[in-house]
Amino acid sequence: MSESTSAQKPLTISTVEKGSVTILRLTGDLDNQSLATAKEALQILIDSGRLQIIFDLEEVGYIDSSGLGFFIGSLKSVKQKKGNVKLARLNAYMLGIFKLIHLDYVLEIHEDLEAALASFPGQANAGAAS
Repeated sequence: MSESTSAQKPLTISTVEKGSVTILRLTGDLDNQSLATAKEALQILIDSGRLQIIFDLEEVGYIDSSGLGFFIGSLKSVKQKKGNVKLARLNAYMLGIFKLIHLDYVLEIHEDLEAALASFPGQANAGAAS
């Protein structure tokens, strides 16, 4: 039995800084195979003291249990350093999963980047997140 990987989209991450907040834009699939990429990007931010983080998930097409666990672990790691993690722009599939397992009670989720940015103290006028 062979697995087809043609449908899998590799995870890429880009960052945008808006004041004291860093937006991590994830594109592709967040699963066990791509987890190391996501953890590395987060650790770089933590190590550099960038502890106000928004995960922009608009372009994430698939997530598995390890991906969901990544967000819980991210929140825990960043909160220990007195920071915060928020999620923005989840598609209907992702939002459904987060609600199904009640992660929407654990993680702060925003419909758009502007609302997520404004939810951080001192960021109300940080400008539009392009």
